[in-house]
Amino acid sequence: MKKHKGITLAYTESYYLDDEVDDESGMIDKSKTIKHYTKNQVERNLKALKNAYFIAKGAVAPSEIINFRTKYQISASLFSVILGFSKNTISNIENEGITSLSSGRLIKMCLENRTIVNEYVQLCDAIDSVKKEEISARLMEEVI
Repeated sequence: MKKHKGITLAYTESYYLDDEVDDESGMIDKSKTIKHYTKNQVERNLKALKNAYFIAKGAVAPSEIINFRTKYQISASLFSVILGFSKNTISNIENEGITSLSSGRLIKMCLENRTIVNEYVQLCDAIDSVKKEEISARLMEEVI
């Protein structure tokens, strides 16, 4: 848990634990452990904090996108194209987290309203009519 911009956020932080060493004597105290961070862990932790903040502010969580795509059998690259992003954007978000609050909120609104996604499918020039019908049927079958 960490407070960031007035919001208490829960996220997973990466670090190494090691025994405490007295700087003056060099003696190791095995009863106390302290956190150590590599540069990579610091960067990863900052991304996780940023992602948790965006989610708290209304952006979609990467797991929500994965669950939606799995449920409706839509690949990450196809979902990116449907929403009007570059081909690998959704895959990148799923693996690295949300890159902007506005994109995260837009995707969240789409996931919460399959009718919007279906409209985007119908407007997408990169998908042939047969594929559009297949995707639409999966998206709308529970709505009827």
